[in-house]
Amino acid sequence: MHVVSDASLQRPDYVYSKDGIGYPADAEPEIVWNHVDGPLLYCRNGAIHWLTWLERLQMWLGLADIYSLERKRIY
Repeated sequence: MHVVSDASLQRPDYVYSKDGIGYPADAEPEIVWNHVDGPLLYCRNGAIHWLTWLERLQMWLGLADIYSLERKRIY
């Protein structure tokens, strides 16, 4: 993650929000299944989300994937 206060400081190949928070354009979401507090979704923009029981069940049944879970959280 890269935070800037001026647009001239933005890095190439990064995606920036209106708040100046950037992340690599090729970043991928990741789920840490064995996190001590339960399954944890790391979104591309640096946001985190603990998976609910319903989201875990949807993943197990193949009704949801990591991208659909991320889409619900950051957009």
